[in-house]
Amino acid sequence: MLALTIVVPFLGSLLLFNQAVVDVLTISPELVRRWFHLTVENSDDAARKLTFSRLYYVYFGLTFLGVGSALFVLFCPLDIKNYSTAIEYQTTEAPLVSKPKMTLILPFIAYEYSKWMGDEEYKYALGVMRGLGQPDDFHVLFSAVISEMYGALPRDKVSDETRDRVGDDPEANGHPFEDFRHRPDPSKIAHVIHSGVRILMGFVDCLEELATKEKFRNDVLTLHYMALDHTKPLLRLVIAAFYGLGFGLLLIPTAQTFFTVAMQVFTRP
Repeated sequence: MLALTIVVPFLGSLLLFNQAVVDVLTISPELVRRWFHLTVENSDDAARKLTFSRLYYVYFGLTFLGVGSALFVLFCPLDIKNYSTAIEYQTTEAPLVSKPKMTLILPFIAYEYSKWMGDEEYKYALGVMRGLGQPDDFHVLFSAVISEMYGALPRDKVSDETRDRVGDDPEANGHPFEDFRHRPDPSKIAHVIHSGVRILMGFVDCLEELATKEKFRNDVLTLHYMALDHTKPLLRLVIAAFYGLGFGLLLIPTAQTFFTVAMQVFTRP
């Protein structure tokens, strides 16, 4: 239904301020007379003025909702528009996941994780923006999934990649995949996945191959859906502001009517 409000900025003035529409929507003069204790002569004019004031609220409220809906349609990721939940996305996409497709999905997830978890390249992502960018459950799930995938890799593959990266390199900063306790470090692994360092592409290729397996596939698709759902935090704030203004303006005439009727009921002798 909200999608229909997109047409309001273009057609609203033709509909809401059409004389025939105004005549149909005009509040009963008799009701207005009783509400505001007016004379019969003044009630018709007061009813039309009250109707117009409420139409203005409706017009601007629907216009703000229309702008918000238009921005959502234009910028919302396609998978988020097509699937209402992560489970629906998993059910439909899981049978279609291939290794080439995972080479797009896994680096995107790793990039989003790195961006909001304090990677040196993305230090601007702090405070409120980090919370808007990716929620805590995304970070927790990514850490758990990537650590389990790392543990499922053949040990000789991890050892070879580590030797290639660290062995003769005096600039290397510790283990490329693990922390000082020799546990998988999700931040390091995420950086390796999305940075595209050529010497470690064999390691990344193994992770992408694992991500297509049934054991990890649904979790990776869930992470992909969550990452898509929380992209463009500034734009989502703008859209939420338009929706908030729109619903707020639409509530004003409703609140006015409720207050007026309530006063009539509770002050009646």
